[in-house]
Amino acid sequence: MTHHWKLVAAAAALTASTSAFAQSAESFPSRPLRLITGFQPGGVSDTVARVTGEKLGELLGQRVIIDGRPGAGGVLSMEIAANANPDGHTLYLGQPVITISPNFKNKPPFDPLKTFAPVSLIGFGQSIMAVHPNTPASSVKELIALGKSQPPGSLRFGHSGVGSTNHLAGELFGVMSGIKMTPIAYKGAASNQLALLQGEVQISMLPVLAALPQIKAGRLKAIAVTGANRSRAVPDVPTVGETLKGYDVPVWYGFVITARTPTAIVDKLHAATQKALQTDVKDRLFSQGVETQLMSRPDFGKLIREDAVRWAKLVKEAGLSMEQ
Repeated sequence: MTHHWKLVAAAAALTASTSAFAQSAESFPSRPLRLITGFQPGGVSDTVARVTGEKLGELLGQRVIIDGRPGAGGVLSMEIAANANPDGHTLYLGQPVITISPNFKNKPPFDPLKTFAPVSLIGFGQSIMAVHPNTPASSVKELIALGKSQPPGSLRFGHSGVGSTNHLAGELFGVMSGIKMTPIAYKGAASNQLALLQGEVQISMLPVLAALPQIKAGRLKAIAVTGANRSRAVPDVPTVGETLKGYDVPVWYGFVITARTPTAIVDKLHAATQKALQTDVKDRLFSQGVETQLMSRPDFGKLIREDAVRWAKLVKEAGLSMEQ
């Protein structure tokens, strides 16, 4: 075959391939979608998946089935999603476990940042720093002073598991404030909160919505929220960053998909998710402490990459041993 005809054949193959992708995107989805999550039913992650997935299914004309695969600090669910058929029918509810897990001692056998393509950001949640009522501190400033007045490690803070966002929120607080706290891991927010109520720990990082009833009842004291801005759910509670400049631990939620998926299909999923976020999904998620935000795919990808850099830096600076 001459060079000319090789070029013609290559061009024809490329045209056929592009046409096939366009056709597959046009007929997508052809069956129910699977949405994999890495956490147990009943929590914020599960609610985000169900509320957003339900509306996404309506818009795409196919049901979205939630497939919860908790275990191994979220790595198990990531592996399943990473190895899914790249036809667009399997989505993964991404959150900071994607950006934190490369720092685990038993890290994933792949690079999550390269393995997954961003589909759509859904929104941001926050953690709240709460203390037992007997803890003699009612603000970030007073808590730092208390920590510095005691032997290193005297203050114990509870979290929902090694590598969880609220675990690293506590570690970042320790690094930036200069106080050494002892982290205590619990199996989820419920047991973490119970430990705080019973005085096993003096401080806990908890989902805002989970802690709110106990705070309103006076059984816990709210010190600060961990995001860059105050939470609309507790507008009178300051951010940690108002005292420790630069402190920001956002809990993001978004859809990602195996990077081998055709771009046209990913774009279709992005558009449908963005549309879903402009419906009653926005109010339903807000009632669960999650504030939705519209964002382009490139910007969502940038957010994920920057989050990964932040956590790698913290793990190194704090000398953390990330054993799930």
